[in-house]
Amino acid sequence: MTQTYGEEQAQHMITNNASDRSLTPSEVVSLCLSASAIAIVGASDDGTKASGRTQRYLRKYGFTGDIFPVNPNRDTVQGLPAYGSVDELPRVPDLAVIVLPAAAVEAAVRDCGAAGIKFAVVFASGYAEVGDEGAAQQDRLAATAAAAGVRLLGPNSVGAVFASNALTAAFMTGLDQDRFALADHQIAFVSQSGAMGGFILNMAQSAGLGIGRFFSTGNEADLGLPELIEGLVLEGSTRCVLAYVEGVRDGNALERALAAARLAKVPVGLMKVGRSERGAAAAASHTGALAGSDEVLDGVLARFGAQRADDVEHLLDIGAVFAPGKRASGKRVSIVTLSGGAGVLMTDAAEDYGLEVPAWEGEWRDRMAGILPPFASVMNPIDTTGAIAADPSLLTRALQVCVEHPETDVAVILLGNLEASEDVLCAEIIDVAERTEKPVVVAWVGGSGRPQRVLGAAGIPTFPDPVRAMRAVAALVDWSEAEARHEPPAPERVRLSPEMLDRLDRAHAAGKRILDESESKELLSLCGMPTTREAVARSAEEAVSAAERLGFPVVLKLLSDAVEHKSDIGGVRLGLGSPQDVTAAASEVLAIAESLQLEDPAVVVQESASGSTELILGMSTDPSFGPVTVVGMGGIFAEIFSDARTRPAPVTESEAEQMLESLKGAPLLKGARGRAHADIGELAKLIARFSELSVALAGRVASIDVNPLLIDDSGSPVALDAVVTLRAELDAGELA
Repeated sequence: MTQTYGEEQAQHMITNNASDRSLTPSEVVSLCLSASAIAIVGASDDGTKASGRTQRYLRKYGFTGDIFPVNPNRDTVQGLPAYGSVDELPRVPDLAVIVLPAAAVEAAVRDCGAAGIKFAVVFASGYAEVGDEGAAQQDRLAATAAAAGVRLLGPNSVGAVFASNALTAAFMTGLDQDRFALADHQIAFVSQSGAMGGFILNMAQSAGLGIGRFFSTGNEADLGLPELIEGLVLEGSTRCVLAYVEGVRDGNALERALAAARLAKVPVGLMKVGRSERGAAAAASHTGALAGSDEVLDGVLARFGAQRADDVEHLLDIGAVFAPGKRASGKRVSIVTLSGGAGVLMTDAAEDYGLEVPAWEGEWRDRMAGILPPFASVMNPIDTTGAIAADPSLLTRALQVCVEHPETDVAVILLGNLEASEDVLCAEIIDVAERTEKPVVVAWVGGSGRPQRVLGAAGIPTFPDPVRAMRAVAALVDWSEAEARHEPPAPERVRLSPEMLDRLDRAHAAGKRILDESESKELLSLCGMPTTREAVARSAEEAVSAAERLGFPVVLKLLSDAVEHKSDIGGVRLGLGSPQDVTAAASEVLAIAESLQLEDPAVVVQESASGSTELILGMSTDPSFGPVTVVGMGGIFAEIFSDARTRPAPVTESEAEQMLESLKGAPLLKGARGRAHADIGELAKLIARFSELSVALAGRVASIDVNPLLIDDSGSPVALDAVVTLRAELDAGELA
């Protein structure tokens, strides 16, 4: 079977991540899931200390394997025999937890490698987070671990927790509780924040959500968040991966992990905190201003269908809705409720999140009416009224019809209070949900809170708030659509001629930072970018001659590589309908050039193009993800309205269509208010080709602005203006 472009891309990413270390990330995950022996290097006899908690937690949660405390100063530690060093252990443990101060960690890692221990968790802080000296110490630690064949989690990590075998290789105080036994619903959680990771793990387990695989990445001297996400996915038994992200160090690694997740059909939910400062180059480009780091990350997540959480509750709700493993075949939701008002609330929320609540008609409405009291509403939302309090079987029968209804993709139940009936109602819901492949989601408002734990344990996502329930359903639908999406074959790569490369290199060597409009458009012609006919003039007479050849009316603009926003200084004149108009405009614009002391003052005379919808199409360079493609609503207000979508380059034609469809201004492309209907297929093809050109130029070009890209009266795109900004320094790696 021929792979799609997206599958080829994802498989290429995964294949090229082969590691020459002893363990791959997926092998680290497998080792943790099956671990039967653990060494604690530096173990304390005091179980309240950070260095003593790991051993106490292992016993508290029922780890049945061997625990080897290593402490040369004691005969026993917390009642177990102590060993003077790891080479004295009776067997090679699966992993070591190093609880020593930073100064002693490097030697301990070296000893672990010599003893055959292939994975170590390092708690110690005082590394890169404290400055240059700590960063150098961390680099030495990473080099020592690599030489010893030991994979590291940390340093500055609060540890790892695997519930299925009670492996609590951690010191987080969130494990000091008596409310829950660790549950594993095959949900994994990777956190770059130790404290927040511990908080969220405790919060989830307290609510009955079995986040059963947890890694705190710490300073990521070796294993980082992307590698661990990929490892959890490729190991094969994880149903959903959640992540708490503070920063993306390696964009390619994150894309590789998300690609692996999509291929393996493992949903990913990510909560990203902190909005990075946009680089200084952003001010030189509309595209740079629109493609901030957060926008790029949103584009990456959208590319692979990964879900972005707004807050901690949302992150856990994403885990809950994906844990059962059921998928939605569409976005049509049927709501069964005992409150008409609550049904309206959920319908409003569904619309807010892009879901559909279609009215039931004909046979299926009649079937539902035959079950419910005559005063019930059967239009969808389906209001069963309070009658289910007296007869819970009404809920079962109504829900059964709901899941059988062919136009229902997700069934949502809304209940409230009903503490006297909650056990029987939970049983009724579980019975129906177990007999259907359609997702069943519950919002249970008020009451004891017990239904959320009972239904959640049975694999039925249950939320205490109806809006939260609909938000979770939206995430499920979005991932399901992404999972089913197929990409077209990869487009042919754009090739730069030796002459074009030489011209760019000479421009850079001459100290040019920006190519003028004429040069920029010539470069863009390599990807088939349609442009207006134009001519360069250096006098009013030449401008008139050019206008007569092109045909009136014309546009006249200052041509300079030293001025980026020509309209801001009066350097753009539109609708020039006569030789007199052109003469006056050219004289004025050339006078502006002279007042700015520009070398070789010139103007460009263009044929006029008519159309009412303007886009911006651009390329920017992200420090983590490299060249990115930006498309949005354009013109002089592009940055003000910020209606744009971003993806790492290259993008496929179908991705380009998705970017266009998701714009707030998308109706303008579809002929709203009498505008020309854009040829979306032609436009998507152009965007894909432009993104390929961006990749080819990435070593030499920092950004490209095509603004505006006009949708003309025939619906075709045409570039009216363009600016190419060269890199301050050529990137040898990308030029290779």
